[in-house]
Amino acid sequence: MHGKRPLSWARRNLTEFRFAVALVAVGAPTALAGVLLYVLPGPGFPVLVIGLAFLVTGLAMLASRAGRR
Repeated sequence: MHGKRPLSWARRNLTEFRFAVALVAVGAPTALAGVLLYVLPGPGFPVLVIGLAFLVTGLAMLASRAGRR
């Protein structure tokens, strides 16, 4: 496989909407895992912050897209 093929595939298929949905899909379970790890032994606070950052970024991207319509 040539080096340019994955990049051209990503440019064609990775739209802003799909990226935002992926951020929400990753952020929600990560934030929930952070909440669970907050009370269980583990690095709860950093995981919670990372999950919320993904979730808020994805939701903001989706909200900006909805405002353009």
